[in-house]
Amino acid sequence: MSEENKKKTSERNYWPWLLFFLFWLLLFPYILNNLISGESYWEVVGGPKEWLAFWPSYLSALASTVMIAHTAKALNNNKSQLDELKRQWDEEHKPDVSVSYSMIDHVAYLRLVNTSKSEIYNLRISGEFYVNEKKNNYFDLSILEQFNINIESHGIRNIIIHPKIEPLSHDCYFILKLRYNNTIEKEVKVYCNYIYSIGDDIIWSKMFDAINKITK
Repeated sequence: MSEENKKKTSERNYWPWLLFFLFWLLLFPYILNNLISGESYWEVVGGPKEWLAFWPSYLSALASTVMIAHTAKALNNNKSQLDELKRQWDEEHKPDVSVSYSMIDHVAYLRLVNTSKSEIYNLRISGEFYVNEKKNNYFDLSILEQFNINIESHGIRNIIIHPKIEPLSHDCYFILKLRYNNTIEKEVKVYCNYIYSIGDDIIWSKMFDAINKITK
């Protein structure tokens, strides 16, 4: 049930009880007045004047009770709203990173994207490469464990994992373990789909030329 539905249900349950309470508070003085003005089977303290003075105090207390109940309800609603705002804030600022495989000009790399509004720091990556559900040593992922990576809010980091490679099949994937912000641990499965990005090609073209010269 959503927070809004819970609020509506709570309000529906609240008003019948409030009306029931007000009804008996208003009925009680009438019953008491009839008991006092009628034939009495027991001694009554005070006369008509004293009881006339009683009603302002009683009604004032009644109004105060209603206001206290209404204020308590409003405070409870405000607390619920504040809790929901805090939950939304925590969700929006919870550090999170996504990983994808990409390839340009036969250079394979992992793309790390900080999808949150908080900084990712001390990101460490370890993992295995699989082909047809079996571990494969085609990629040396041990080098990833040597780096601590920081990524600003909504930032991107690209890590080259192979300088010269042919497109891989859909049966190839990585199982990567991420640890960041000193406490958060996450495991992701990254499939090796062949993805081509024009933006990356423009930004990385000079670096790819340098890599090609080295590997020739």
